[in-house]
Amino acid sequence: MVTWRKVLDGEQVGDPIEVQRLPGGQRVYRHGRSLVVLPKEDSAVLSSAYYHGGVFDRPSAVFNTTGIGGEAEMDLMHGPRENYLEYCSRCAEKIGLDPATVVGLGTAVTMDKAAVVSETFGNLSVSAVVTAGVEGNGGRVGDPASYDETEKYHRPSGTIVIILVVDADLPVQTMARCIMTATEAKTAALQELMASSRYSEGIATGSGTDQIAVVCDRGSELRLTDAGKHSKLGELIGRCVLAAVKRALGNWAGMTPESRMDALIRLDRFRIPPDFYIDAADASGRDGFAESLAETARRPEVVAAAAAAIHLHDEMAWGICDRRSGTELARRTIASVCPGFEPDMDEGIPRALARAVSRLALRSLDRADPWRNIPSPNPDL
Repeated sequence: MVTWRKVLDGEQVGDPIEVQRLPGGQRVYRHGRSLVVLPKEDSAVLSSAYYHGGVFDRPSAVFNTTGIGGEAEMDLMHGPRENYLEYCSRCAEKIGLDPATVVGLGTAVTMDKAAVVSETFGNLSVSAVVTAGVEGNGGRVGDPASYDETEKYHRPSGTIVIILVVDADLPVQTMARCIMTATEAKTAALQELMASSRYSEGIATGSGTDQIAVVCDRGSELRLTDAGKHSKLGELIGRCVLAAVKRALGNWAGMTPESRMDALIRLDRFRIPPDFYIDAADASGRDGFAESLAETARRPEVVAAAAAAIHLHDEMAWGICDRRSGTELARRTIASVCPGFEPDMDEGIPRALARAVSRLALRSLDRADPWRNIPSPNPDL
């Protein structure tokens, strides 16, 4: 049997790889399966980490480590919580860190996909060191639970891990406010990318296993007490985390603004099976249909119509748009995707939209596409 201890014990970590020096001089490097931030000597951390979480004074390092993967990961996840704490301790020790003086976070994302973003204003600097994945574990707050903690330890794949470094002295309550501001920024990044929940039809607000560590400098002469959106510190946190989360998602999963310009990706959160698109166009056995569907779904006018119709669907679900008026406007929007096609709104906006995109893809395949010779209103798209 492959166990996580055997895999970890046999792993070669190699030499450290420098990543970046933060504006305050803190070193960020990769070593083995971990990404390490070395804070200043008189630092403090407030974190949601599994390993030495909560308030931790004078840490020698804050590190983010990649899960072990494969059968060994299943061995780790299905064991007691203490196994994961032992895993973090061994990972730290393996790269020369003192397990007793570090704060440890973890994810399935590999550390070469991390993003580091820094912002400065005067003598204040803020840095966000982020790894991000939501493709397998993205969720919307309030979604149905995926496990009961009283039964077993569970850590699904896909996690956004934020190490936020602030070059100022912050009281603990301000560090807590940093977490709130950073969380808002993370959620804004997911909203701007229209990331999907994997547990409902909603837009993801995070993953079920997100973690954050806020690092401040107790020895700094700059003492700040406000990390809300009205403060300069809050602004810098928001800008750093928003940019770093989006960059990290692009690094790991290719989730970029450009990749989201796709009607099929927009429809992904509604769990429409692939066979539906084929059946909707009566395209069973048609060579080239899958390629035509993918091409059609990326056309600017189709993406724009999909975005409008899906947003109407969301607003009606949230109770802020009249259902009758919203449905009628969505019907017209969907009909515009494929002129001559009459959407059946009884099957719901997502499926009616998917059917329209499928029909247009078949027309394009048959070279009877009414959009073919109409130039895009934006030549850059």
